[in-house]
Amino acid sequence: MNQKAQIKRDLARTESTQAIEKLRKNYLKVGDTVYVFLRHTSRSGTCRWVDLYTVRENKPLRITWSAAKALATRYDSRREAICVEGGNFDCGHSLVHDLAWRLFGNSDALDHRWL
Repeated sequence: MNQKAQIKRDLARTESTQAIEKLRKNYLKVGDTVYVFLRHTSRSGTCRWVDLYTVRENKPLRITWSAAKALATRYDSRREAICVEGGNFDCGHSLVHDLAWRLFGNSDALDHRWL
């Protein structure tokens, strides 16, 4: 592996670790509900762009960017949402399931609800 690729991989790993710590400390606790909002669907239906939110002190907080970094998944800055590819599955459940696993080591640690 060349040096440039190694640096890029290390940076991504650092960003992921920082995002996980930020989400655990400031936004999500075991048993919290993550709200999923569908922003856009591709014409073919094989790609969906979703936003993730949580609620603290009766205020919605957008956690999409941090969740994308924590999961090392694609964040589309043009649509400002996480791009989830594939069809015929609940992409919101999949994202929240994976996020719970990354944050708490338990895929059932977070609930999700569609908006």
